[in-house]
Amino acid sequence: MSALRYLLGRSFVNSLVHRFKRLRQPKYLLGATLAGVYFYFYFYKFLYSSGLGSSARRQSLEQEVMWEHLGSGILFCATLLLSWVLPSSRAAITFTEAEIAFLFPAPITRRTLIVFKLLRSQLALLLISVFFTFITGRWRAGAEGWIRAGSWLIILNTISMHRIGASFALSRLHSRGLADWKRRLVFAAAIAGLGVAVWQTWERLPAMPRTSAGLAPYVNQLFDTGPLPWVLAPFKLVVAPYFTHDAVGFLMTLPAALVLLLAHFLWVVRADASFEDAAIETARKRATLLAAARKGEARMSPSTTARVPLFRLHPTGFKPFAFLWKSLLRMGGRRTLGRWTLFFCALALGVSWLARQHADSPSKAILVLSVTIGFGCYLAFILSFVMVGQQAAGQLRQGIAGMDLLKTYPLPGWQFALGELVGPIVVGTLIQWAALAIGTTLAITLTRNMLGGGERPALLVIGAVAILMPLFNLGSAILPAATALAFPGWIKPAEAGNSQGGFEVMGLRLLIGLSQILLIAIAFMPVVFFGAAAWFGTGLFSHVFAWKVALTATTALFTLALEAACGVAWLGWLFDRFDLSGE
Repeated sequence: MSALRYLLGRSFVNSLVHRFKRLRQPKYLLGATLAGVYFYFYFYKFLYSSGLGSSARRQSLEQEVMWEHLGSGILFCATLLLSWVLPSSRAAITFTEAEIAFLFPAPITRRTLIVFKLLRSQLALLLISVFFTFITGRWRAGAEGWIRAGSWLIILNTISMHRIGASFALSRLHSRGLADWKRRLVFAAAIAGLGVAVWQTWERLPAMPRTSAGLAPYVNQLFDTGPLPWVLAPFKLVVAPYFTHDAVGFLMTLPAALVLLLAHFLWVVRADASFEDAAIETARKRATLLAAARKGEARMSPSTTARVPLFRLHPTGFKPFAFLWKSLLRMGGRRTLGRWTLFFCALALGVSWLARQHADSPSKAILVLSVTIGFGCYLAFILSFVMVGQQAAGQLRQGIAGMDLLKTYPLPGWQFALGELVGPIVVGTLIQWAALAIGTTLAITLTRNMLGGGERPALLVIGAVAILMPLFNLGSAILPAATALAFPGWIKPAEAGNSQGGFEVMGLRLLIGLSQILLIAIAFMPVVFFGAAAWFGTGLFSHVFAWKVALTATTALFTLALEAACGVAWLGWLFDRFDLSGE
């Protein structure tokens, strides 16, 4: 329809005009400049000009087949999880409030609306395809760059349409009485059955090669035996164009991928599923989220069910505990936190079982599973060094949006700052401890023969790190929170729910993030200095490793506590001086 074509064109032009007009503000102009510099030096100078992905760096045929197998396996897992396991049974196609108000009452068929949404998503998918091609370094390879970009566009479109079609199918199943938990149970059983079959196939294969040269044939043998060739056959057809190197190979593999894409398109547009109610409900939830974000009450998803607090809040006591009570309730209360507790307890029990199995009868599957879980725990722990502090600072920034109400509370600013920060820090620290304990258990179990009984020093160091983590998280949250209080014009909490990003917004966030990381590194220099002084000073009097670790951790803990106390007092001073009339 010409009206919908006009809507698509004008929406694109108005979005560009809006972003160019924002450059008149200094913070967005600086953000756009920094983003341009970042893209130039990283994507152009490093990924493009350095020659990464050049056609001269060809791999062997067995290696290319291995990567094609792995790519089809990743696509299978992503499609299964995103389309059939994780989403709810409502339709995945969404509309804005304006589109609902003007397009739903219009004389437009349901099929036309679906085609309109699919066309509207093509620009975003095209940009993502180009971005993925850049980060894999394929533009330098000449024609291979266009092959990779086109392949990414086919893959992303297939995943998107499969997700929409699956949501329509789940919506029909839900209307016929199939509950979400039953559907997840069915797919979980199917995944478990497939996993058992793959495990049995793997156990029948010969021993894993000890060199990287024999890894590709081994992986190919695994993917070519058992149930995997039949399960991954359609996914191999989708990813096959990506692994070609010339136009002839691309054109030979393209028809099969386009047939599957066309089949998904016909599945979506011919599906007789009602998505209007689901779209209206999704738009209502999004509006609720935006309104909550502007009030400083943003949460991951709006919930209409009552939340049970984790503990009873007494009418009197230390006032920051009231903020802790509110933070834990905002995170889901007893039900959500209880589920996470059960998850980590089940994971700990599974890790204990794996450790005993590996000690009794080592096997390839148990070894790979243990290494995967341990690596995931340590990776989560490393990422949490920044994420916990940022989450705590984000909650305090959300609270600043309701500053007019907070100013009426009879409490000093430092108690407000400490109370807003302590909730995410407590939960984040508990998750860090769980990840560290599980990862350490697996690491010691797998390397016990290599350590030869020398795991005690490693346990002492890990224990010292665990003790320092709460104050480290508090200290890393102070500077980002202080930035919002000192420069509210640059970091507006009311914009937390604004979904309109852009090149300039990315640069602004990059600038703020780099500045905060630099300031945090400078702030923790005294901790490193006094900790190192305690380590070398203790070595002058005693060579016992336990004493050196204990005194070093105590010194670092005292320094962190002193810095955290000064930082909380500084936040309270900024809070008391925050002028509502000037913002």
